[in-house]
Amino acid sequence: MNLAFKKSGDFSTASAVPLPLTETKNAMRDANVRTEKGKTSSFFWLILPVFFLLKYTGTIPQTGELLIVIATLAGFIILFEYSLQVNGNRLLACIIAATMTGILWAPCNAGAAAFVMIGVGMCQRLENTRAACTALSIVCAILLMANAALELPSDFLLPALLFCIPVGLVSILLDKHSRTDDQLLVKHEEIANKARLAERERISRDIHDVLGHTLSVIVLKADLARKLINTDSGACSHELIDIEHSARNILREVRTTVRNCRTRSLNAELNAAKKALQAAGVNMTALIEQCSIPPLLENVIALALREAVTNIIRHAGASKCKITLSSDAKNIRFTIADDGTIHANRTIRKGCGLGGMTERIHALKGSIHIHQANGLSIVISLPVKGAA
Repeated sequence: MNLAFKKSGDFSTASAVPLPLTETKNAMRDANVRTEKGKTSSFFWLILPVFFLLKYTGTIPQTGELLIVIATLAGFIILFEYSLQVNGNRLLACIIAATMTGILWAPCNAGAAAFVMIGVGMCQRLENTRAACTALSIVCAILLMANAALELPSDFLLPALLFCIPVGLVSILLDKHSRTDDQLLVKHEEIANKARLAERERISRDIHDVLGHTLSVIVLKADLARKLINTDSGACSHELIDIEHSARNILREVRTTVRNCRTRSLNAELNAAKKALQAAGVNMTALIEQCSIPPLLENVIALALREAVTNIIRHAGASKCKITLSSDAKNIRFTIADDGTIHANRTIRKGCGLGGMTERIHALKGSIHIHQANGLSIVISLPVKGAA
């Protein structure tokens, strides 16, 4: 357990590693791909102006009319491209402009109904289904009012009304379905990203728990072996054997952690804690009540014990350590206290180890309290109900 203090020169917390942006970039890339696909499919509407040009397949228009036709098509393509970039009132203005283009050409070219249909197709890109249906109603109202004022040719008005309403409704419904699929895809991506993040944090906590404690013990024993190498070769050899065993154990635990199969036995952790504290010159006293502890709670308590012992060895400067475990019908209470002097008059911040311990405890609806008085004590309370 890493405890960080605010004074300069003391222990500091490990820097938080930011979440890689891979998932965010992938989500943005997928959103861009969907947007580009939507724009690509929208360009299929530009096939409709072919009906506008059918009139000129048999006869070549005069120069003036030809220039107007070219200007109309060029302006309409610009209008259509602009409609792909905007939304809301600006898109509604594009829809009305497309409709008015068709109406202006109606007296001399019935194929101009294609412009109205394209305007109807733009309705699907409005913010929601209600706005799209409102825009479709506006197009129909404009056609009816224009017919009342100008008496539009029937070969323009009938196709415009008969095709626009069903085409518009189908386009709106298809777009609504597509948006729903996109929203579901985004939700699935968010859930997958959260699951990956949670798994990454779990592995990070577990790896920290395994490496932090065992490497501290290895460092301690290596330092002791260095001091004994010239004075007591037998004791030095014993410490080196312990270092080898610790290294093999940490390798095995790292492998099982990655496979998500690691559980900790409280008795095994108590024995390991006693040996580690003894090597550090700390006298450990354990008052463990004989009780039935659910495996999930036992694992969390064992990991908390390991973190606390690691902190005592690294930072506390303690000579005594007392471990207490008690239970009642509702809760299991675990306490580990030391008489270290380094903690005095300093504000403790949550480091990686303490943060991981807190997350595990809170995940089980438990509580953790840290007290600074004649040393440091950590009190953990875990509810028994629902943990079996």
